Amino acid sequence: MEYRADLYAAGDVYKDRERYYARNEVEAVDAARQLVVAHGLDHAVLYATDGNGHARRITKVGAEQ
Repeated sequence: MEYRADLYAAGDVYKDRERYYARNEVEAVDAARQLVVAHGLDHAVLYATDGNGHARRITKVGAEQ
């Protein structure tokens, strides 16, 4: 399934958006956490996307979780 992670710095300052594929939500959350750590950011908001522009919010992922 396709996922999208909106990446934020401290203070909810939007920085970037990453799209990627994962087999399930557990892998998607882990990948989002790795993106946050790799970019040195505060958190990411994770969405599942259907390819037609629709997105379903899954969770907010921080580097410390």
